[in-house]
Amino acid sequence: MKHEDIFKKARKLISERELDEANLDTAYDLLEGVIEKDPTCDWAYGLISEIYYWTGEFADADDKLFNFEQGVEWGEKGVEVNEDSLEANFWLAVNYGSFGNEKGIMKSLSLIQPIRDCIERVLKIDESYFYGGPWRVLGRLYHKAPGFPFSVGDTKKSLECFEKALELGPKFYLNHIFVAELYQSLRNKDKAREHLEWVINAPLNKNHEIEDAGYKKDAEKLLGKL
Repeated sequence: MKHEDIFKKARKLISERELDEANLDTAYDLLEGVIEKDPTCDWAYGLISEIYYWTGEFADADDKLFNFEQGVEWGEKGVEVNEDSLEANFWLAVNYGSFGNEKGIMKSLSLIQPIRDCIERVLKIDESYFYGGPWRVLGRLYHKAPGFPFSVGDTKKSLECFEKALELGPKFYLNHIFVAELYQSLRNKDKAREHLEWVINAPLNKNHEIEDAGYKKDAEKLLGKL
């Protein structure tokens, strides 16, 4: 890997984003500096795309779209540099999904194939990336997209993808929340409850207490609707 020392520093800062609100800005500056010196460093574009995803996740409603759109732009730049970039493809797909969700269903439909293209590349590189991330994204896509003949929605495929994500990331909260939402839509309350209660009872992960607390609240809300 090129510039591995900077990659490790930026990765650590992003992972420790809750410890200091300046960490994401510091990571951004490091990554921007790498790109200025080496415009072919694809992973740097991908990590900037990730930064915009996290910023968008916790931004006010009026600012979410801007951040996800920026995440898309940086991810696309990374894929242009290297079509098989792990980081750029994954975070581009994630930002595509978040951007489409903010824009509405018709815009989301136009992003389905680009998301699939990115995730298929990630699966060939590392299916375990970000706690089974590519399977989680694909499972979410099959769950939320309209079914045939309008789009690719397929609850059976969605469940298969989520099961693979859970196998690779059994302690990652979102894997449990997303599969619980799928089970809820299938009216399998027992399985949905099982995963939601896991989230509610699981210990908070070090350095991610704020994020995990938010997931616990989401799980409690979903459990209340069963």
